[in-house]
Amino acid sequence: MDTDNSSNVWQAVMRGAVLGIALGAAFVAGYVVNEGLGQRQQPTSYALLQEAEQLLDAHYLRDLPATEDRIHGAVGGMVSAVEDPYTVFVEPRNAEVDEGNLAGRFGGIGAVITLDETGQFVITRVYPDNPAAEAGVRSGDILRAVDGQSIESLGAEMNAVLAAIRGDVGDPLTLTVERDGEIRDYEMVRVEVLVPAVFWEMTDNPSVGYIHITRFTDRSPDEVVEAIADLKAQGAQALVIDLRGNGGGLVDAAVGILDEFVTGGVVLIEERKGMQPEEFTVSRRGTALELPLVVLVNGGTASSSEIVAGALRDRGRAVLVGQQTFGKGSVQLIFELSDGSSLHVTNAEWLTPDGNRIEGAGLVPDVLVEPVEGIDAELQAALDYLNETLQVADTSE
Repeated sequence: MDTDNSSNVWQAVMRGAVLGIALGAAFVAGYVVNEGLGQRQQPTSYALLQEAEQLLDAHYLRDLPATEDRIHGAVGGMVSAVEDPYTVFVEPRNAEVDEGNLAGRFGGIGAVITLDETGQFVITRVYPDNPAAEAGVRSGDILRAVDGQSIESLGAEMNAVLAAIRGDVGDPLTLTVERDGEIRDYEMVRVEVLVPAVFWEMTDNPSVGYIHITRFTDRSPDEVVEAIADLKAQGAQALVIDLRGNGGGLVDAAVGILDEFVTGGVVLIEERKGMQPEEFTVSRRGTALELPLVVLVNGGTASSSEIVAGALRDRGRAVLVGQQTFGKGSVQLIFELSDGSSLHVTNAEWLTPDGNRIEGAGLVPDVLVEPVEGIDAELQAALDYLNETLQVADTSE
């Protein structure tokens, strides 16, 4: 989910505002109205929740959830009443995972975990020189337990599994995996893991480099600078930027990446309720200002990815190839609450430099290419376009 770092995100708010509040329940059927409650008064603010808490404590048949769970339920219910899919309450465990993902660094073991089609958590990548690799964990291992706690007991959510694996740097961890039908335990110590969000290589065309940006973290702009320098050193005269499946991240990171490709000026317009639109600009000191660009997009290209794709097209720096993008153009502030949970609040909306609205519309690519099983049709279309572009450039020189 995207954030606006310029607006004091991750500040502590609402401290103590929900202390003592329990989950208020609405009973649709099977209820009995107790007429002996005395004079009815119009409840105000949190008094209604306190009243519901007292009644649950006094009359509920079974054990009630822990106080913390009831408080989280109450806050979650209040936030869901806003009916905005991006204004959400995130419980502490998930909030910690989100924060680590956006920072691009956290205490962990250096492994990528994926939920496969059978519902199993599988290790799909092990980073060299990290605890998992050094302990002997391999790609393809099926995760069975973390510190003796079974994966089933953690539930089916990825964030619950990631939260169990991540922790403070220096803390020990035992990972239980299944490999070839055999259960194996691996002991390791958590380290600060720096997760790359940018991957690059030269394509089959020795003049075209490929940069895949998987998300926008604090570290992404520096990684893109490194990618550009390396690819140019290998002879790249044009670039393919792959934003397929990139669900977004930090707005500042997106603007920082645009700085490498656009020769100054506006790259993003932000609208807030009751305020004049704010323009985000970049400098003229980028490292790839003249290289021809193609941006790959699809239905998983969302939020900050759409900012980058839309800005590069509006500024005449790139053509978009692939499928229509997701269409998330809203901005969320992320406030850290007193117990480590967080509140994501939609407070603004983005427009491309030409004033095109992203929210609900997405971006329609200049070259529409449907996926083809077994081949990367979008990448091939991008290479075909750049081959023609480079040939024209050679002819005109």
